[in-house]
Amino acid sequence: MRLTATARSDVAAHRWDIQVFAAGAGAEAPRLVYGSRIGDGDRQQRVDIPAQDMDCRLEVRGRHATTGGDWGDDKLTVMDDEPGRLELGFSDALQAGAHDNDVVLSFVLTSRPRSQN
Repeated sequence: MRLTATARSDVAAHRWDIQVFAAGAGAEAPRLVYGSRIGDGDRQQRVDIPAQDMDCRLEVRGRHATTGGDWGDDKLTVMDDEPGRLELGFSDALQAGAHDNDVVLSFVLTSRPRSQN
């Protein structure tokens, strides 16, 4: 799976985080964790997430920098959802002039053949 994170040119600092869990996992630790700061001059990032040997689910979160130095949760907007592609937009809902696509996480899903038992 390829992830591309893109921030609009006028966007202040945001942070995105992704956790990969085994499908059906309860309180287990994630199999993989990714995250990065974006915005405030850093406009594009790319991560190749390796194929997993089992079905997995993603937990995705976007946050924005606050004046107190903390991170506040962003509003999530599903921008595109079709087979093989998912685009999620994040924005600070309290920020005047914020857009649903201030930060966009684009996932391009690739499949690999499963072994037949």
